[in-house]
Amino acid sequence: MGASMAAQAVLRAVRQKEGDNNAVKYSDYDILCAINEVLRYLNVDLSNKQAECLRHIREYDEDQENDAIRAINEAHMGMVGYVPQGFEDYKKRGAKLPDDFVSLISVQRLDDLYAMHPAPNLSDVNPSRYYVAGGRIFVPCKSFRMTYYMSVSPVMDVEKDTIDLPDIFFEPIVKLVRLVLNNGDADAMTQAVNLAVDEAIPKRRYKRVRQKMPFYL
Repeated sequence: MGASMAAQAVLRAVRQKEGDNNAVKYSDYDILCAINEVLRYLNVDLSNKQAECLRHIREYDEDQENDAIRAINEAHMGMVGYVPQGFEDYKKRGAKLPDDFVSLISVQRLDDLYAMHPAPNLSDVNPSRYYVAGGRIFVPCKSFRMTYYMSVSPVMDVEKDTIDLPDIFFEPIVKLVRLVLNNGDADAMTQAVNLAVDEAIPKRRYKRVRQKMPFYL
């Protein structure tokens, strides 16, 4: 996504706000679980609002993937118990959707940037149509670009992981984590997340607007 924040920075900010720098009230695990609960709420709200910070681009190249698979198979040739990997075929087998995939925005052929359209059935896939099913996208071309809405991955290691959201969400996440730690109920969380997102999204858009000078020379 390009913009992210350190999970550890969120943890430290929560501890500071809670007056718990010595980890007496909450363990790191308590805060980690609270962060991930907040991210689950944010994923739902941001996805429903089609927030641009969840837009992501992934490019697929069948030949490149097959070259990599071929190299792996050759490197393991003759190894006892090794089962050679099958080659990619975007038309027949489909390409695997990303693990963070939520919903599709657009699909373009890379050779001419043609905007493809969804097909009603797998049998209707053709050079201008794609089909999504079973966690895979079926596209009858060697390379394509997919734009989609992603979900923010949960934090597994609070000391090393980052949260794939812009810095504008840092303070809202800290506040929401504190709400979870202080036993905020589901209704309160839903309302708080909705408010936080509604406040953050316009600020983010405004920050990217080029400021006009008050006068011209």
